[in-house]
Amino acid sequence: MSVQSQSQSSRRFADPWPTFTAAVAGLMLLLLMGSPLLSRLVTRTSLTVDPEDTETLPPLEIAPAAVGALRIDAEARIPDNRWLTFEIQVLDNQDAVVASAIKQAWRESGTWSEEGESGTWEESDLTSGLDLRSAQAEPLTIAIHVLEYTTPSGQEVDEPVPVQVTVRNGVVDTRYLWAGLIGTGILAICSLFSVAASGTKVIDQTIYDSDVGDRIVLGGADRLLRVHVSIEADETSPRSLTANLYIKDSAGDQIYTHAFPVRLSYKRENGKIESASGNLTRFFLLEPRRSYGFYVEVVPDGPVDKTQLTVYESATTLGRVDILHLKTD
Repeated sequence: MSVQSQSQSSRRFADPWPTFTAAVAGLMLLLLMGSPLLSRLVTRTSLTVDPEDTETLPPLEIAPAAVGALRIDAEARIPDNRWLTFEIQVLDNQDAVVASAIKQAWRESGTWSEEGESGTWEESDLTSGLDLRSAQAEPLTIAIHVLEYTTPSGQEVDEPVPVQVTVRNGVVDTRYLWAGLIGTGILAICSLFSVAASGTKVIDQTIYDSDVGDRIVLGGADRLLRVHVSIEADETSPRSLTANLYIKDSAGDQIYTHAFPVRLSYKRENGKIESASGNLTRFFLLEPRRSYGFYVEVVPDGPVDKTQLTVYESATTLGRVDILHLKTD
């Protein structure tokens, strides 16, 4: 019996979904990081508006942005314990209202005491805004109208209200980008785990010693085999063990053998080594489809507590991997 052996690095069995979803998540992240660079400051100015009065900015010539929208933010600058209701209006060149938004702003503070402890607190909600997207360049006028200005008890306050107005063009609404980043990130993680668990488990043998093996019908030109060896050892184990992997054909003849070094990771508790563990994964193509035996011998065997051999058929990979193709007559 002759055996043809060929080792190659291949992406033939790579699952495209982890790469695709990770790329989309990366694109979403780049857009989030780059979105502030797309916006342009049109104006930032302060208005002082009397209660039940309106103040306007000079008309702004706004050109449509290729990406994003026109964003108008208005922040009231009021002292503590004041409630304010104001409206942002956007007017066209005919003084018709194009868009508007009403905001109930407030700022409150006080003191607290509980179980012998005390302190101060302050809360506020002062900023309002709206997004506007225009299909053509046109002059727009922004007006701020103070509807009501009171104390928390409802008493009217006859004081002018400072309002800072900021206008930017080409602002991207990042709420949708955050949703896309989180969604594609979750899909990328799920697809990574799906590849790690891909394939049909055809061999799953565990022995509390150093030698393990099993035989089953498997293989074929388009059925990638993922062979995984898991080793657990005691505290006397060296940093590295050797896993001798054997494959035998249906007649019991050995068609493959190789000694793989397996580096172990120590588990410590209170600075003392308690145990050690290591893993080995290799990929194979076996032809033709028939009965094959897989066997593992770990040396030195003294410190080995458990050896597990798992073989998956029709597995997929994350990318390029080394695959050994064994073909027997």
